[in-house]
Amino acid sequence: MGVSDELKAKRDEMAGRVRDLTAELADLQAQIAAVDTVIAIYEPEWKPEQPQKRRGRLPKADSAKDLDRIIGKTNKRQMTLEILRSARRPLSTAECAREFATRHGLPEDDPRVTSIGNRLSSVLDGLQKAGRVRHAGFLDGHRRQWEIAA
Repeated sequence: MGVSDELKAKRDEMAGRVRDLTAELADLQAQIAAVDTVIAIYEPEWKPEQPQKRRGRLPKADSAKDLDRIIGKTNKRQMTLEILRSARRPLSTAECAREFATRHGLPEDDPRVTSIGNRLSSVLDGLQKAGRVRHAGFLDGHRRQWEIAA
């Protein structure tokens, strides 16, 4: 059995678990509705708590605000291009994020590096559409590697 066959088997296993959990969730919701019905018999004025609907954007987490303070004024396109130009090989988005963090004085293992990677992902997509960077294959068959378009 090859690596791809093992990954497919693992994916099938996870998809089955999702189906099982979805079915279990539906069963629990049906049971809650049944209990609510019985409660209403004993207390007609009782109303179950309804989950509040969210409106608008969620407030930014403190770490996101802190990250904006650190890298907010940086020209992300320009720095991303500089990082790729100075690299000796194609880089993944995560590798670009780690280098971006390092250039801003953050350690590579800082938890905000993931947020930087999320932001750089859209920057890299925009640079690709502009013809400035291109995909240079995949790292581990999943994560894109990026390089300067020649």
